[in-house]
Amino acid sequence: MTKTTNSAVRSNRPPCSEGPNDWDLDIGTPDAWRAAVEVCRSCPLLTECAQLAQGFIDRGDAPRSMIWAGVPYDNSGKIVENLDRHRIAPFDRKRPMRIIRTSTSPSPSHHELASSAPRRHLVLGQQLRPTGTDGA
Repeated sequence: MTKTTNSAVRSNRPPCSEGPNDWDLDIGTPDAWRAAVEVCRSCPLLTECAQLAQGFIDRGDAPRSMIWAGVPYDNSGKIVENLDRHRIAPFDRKRPMRIIRTSTSPSPSHHELASSAPRRHLVLGQQLRPTGTDGA
């Protein structure tokens, strides 16, 4: 009886749930993507999936870098017409921000105060107390 229940549950699940990486256009090859498109086209849930994708597109949230309802979308949400020409977008490998000092004056030493502004300590959930520096 357990096998019957498991097979019934599996029949309601789309094939893409078993191996979601096959539908990801950030990884894989054109051959794997074409196979995923064919699997989508034979899926019993294709109509519901296409309606869900269209709902996302209508609200301005097109699928990105994936195959959804047999339609491949690039990383900007546009339909990929030719999977052989699709190139995987490179990951953003920007360097961390660096601080570049352009001033010719020497940097302040640790013993000097940067300004005479009063120090404030923020405590979450509590109101700030007036510092008396607003001239009132």
